[in-house]
Amino acid sequence: MYLSLLLATLNVTGPIFVIVLLGLVLKRVNLIDDHFVLVSSRLVFSLCLPILLFTTITSIDMAAVFSAGVFWFSIVACLGTFLVSWVLSSAIIHPVTDRGVVVQAAFRSNLGVIGLALCANAYGAEGLALASLLMASLTVAYNVLSVFILSLYLGDRDFSLKRTLVDIARNPLIVAIVIAFGFQFAGLSLPTILLSAGQYIGSLALPLALLGTGAGLSLKALRQSSVATGLVVALRCAVLPAGVTAAAVAMGLRGVELGVTFLLFVAPTATASYAMVRAMDGNDVLAANLVTATTIVSILTCSIGFYVLRVLELV
Repeated sequence: MYLSLLLATLNVTGPIFVIVLLGLVLKRVNLIDDHFVLVSSRLVFSLCLPILLFTTITSIDMAAVFSAGVFWFSIVACLGTFLVSWVLSSAIIHPVTDRGVVVQAAFRSNLGVIGLALCANAYGAEGLALASLLMASLTVAYNVLSVFILSLYLGDRDFSLKRTLVDIARNPLIVAIVIAFGFQFAGLSLPTILLSAGQYIGSLALPLALLGTGAGLSLKALRQSSVATGLVVALRCAVLPAGVTAAAVAMGLRGVELGVTFLLFVAPTATASYAMVRAMDGNDVLAANLVTATTIVSILTCSIGFYVLRVLELV
């Protein structure tokens, strides 16, 4: 029984991280380069992933997937992980200017690539649809909280809630999700030829995104290990996902709802955190290190966590 559950768990988590590691290897042997990562990232986030989310949401009965309880729980969990990361960072991290970088890396998970891929691999279209719904709300929370905490610790940077919300509103993933729900609400559907074409394009999204994630990892950054790295790895890969999952179980979440919640919150640090730190003139070397470290460690912790949930028959 336990061996079969372990194999089933690895069938969920293994392929995702194999593709990430393949991207890392392909970059090191020069089969793909930085230009590929740049172009593929634009293609994925501007076209393929929005189409994937749109076709998934419009093709499933969202009334059967949507759960107000999971929706609000994810928001509260996001705020909780942010506050825990902030308190611990304030007590441990020096210099002070690095605290915002650490807080963001600890609480902000990689929803749009690894989180979605894990949910899709575990639960198919149903898991992807639920993950898309939660991602829409969490993306707003992540961006607002990230800009706030980075602005707080990076000195005289201006925090503009309006500018942040405008950027979120222009996010192709958010736009695709909103339009898809509009189609659902209006009872509209795409012609079969367009839906099929969209599904072909959408199927490129996750493999390309995962390859790009792997190619973007820098093993050199791992040599610059620090207290900050240890804290973020512990929080992002173990402590925060465990706390969120325990709270979800206590709230009565089970099955797909609990599984999707766990997989989204156990995903490693979002690669977007590096871009935001660099744009705000923060410690981008530390930010890159944290993305790489959590991505590698999460291969193990994600698999262990999902396996334990399956052994306990909670997912």
